[in-house]
Amino acid sequence: MIDERSRPVTIDEVQALVARVFRLESAELRAPTRRQHVACARHVAMYLSRELAGATGSNRPVAPASFPRIARAFARDHSSVIHACAAIARRRREDAGFARLLDRLTAQLASRSGAKFESQEAV
Repeated sequence: MIDERSRPVTIDEVQALVARVFRLESAELRAPTRRQHVACARHVAMYLSRELAGATGSNRPVAPASFPRIARAFARDHSSVIHACAAIARRRREDAGFARLLDRLTAQLASRSGAKFESQEAV
């Protein structure tokens, strides 16, 4: 039996949790809309996907998910993922409240109890 905590987080898990926290449907994160609230949630999900989702091989550590792989999961171009990751990293450094939100999301994904995470207005 596979220990849930030993496997990497999936991009689908990241999308589901971020959508729930931002009160969106997962499909909205993949939609072409540029509404600010959706774009912010999408950027957060892309950033967390890059930080937490990865691929493992036999006896190899987890490697971060590639920009093209994340882009496909969000129906975007890899350059959009690069931009999103840079923007969220910058905001994390500049906004302590936003950094706490990212830390809470990371903890939820790491514990695999994302379903227990209460929805709340994220930003």
